[in-house]
Amino acid sequence: MKITKPLVGAAVIGVGAVLAFAVPAGAAVSAQSPPSASVRLGAKATLDANGAVVFAPVTIACRTGSSAFLTVRVTENVGGQIASGETSVFGAECTGGKVKLTAAVTPTQRAFRKGVAFGQAYLSVCDPFSCQLLVDQHNVDIVKK
Repeated sequence: MKITKPLVGAAVIGVGAVLAFAVPAGAAVSAQSPPSASVRLGAKATLDANGAVVFAPVTIACRTGSSAFLTVRVTENVGGQIASGETSVFGAECTGGKVKLTAAVTPTQRAFRKGVAFGQAYLSVCDPFSCQLLVDQHNVDIVKK
């Protein structure tokens, strides 16, 4: 069977058209892929023990096999004075999906009160090849239990 030049030309154009449409679609899929890790500090923290602690919800996500270290800080103006505290969670679990944690933050000098505070969540995630630091920080409402 003899293959003619017009038939070969049509085949080349057809393959080119398929590749032209397939490559951008593949690029769009990778652009929409989720990040390898994330951290999200909740909008509300719960006051307990007469202001000796606030429980701040945090959601993290990191790839299975990675190691994670979470630090949560809360700072509040209480009557013109600063109430602040920090806590760390060593070995936060990386499951490949979202994990909900509750960080118990204790103040160092003065008690927390019901009101608006500033919260910061820092997540350090390491795999065998690299580490990354993720931050979520915003106002947090401290509410009574």
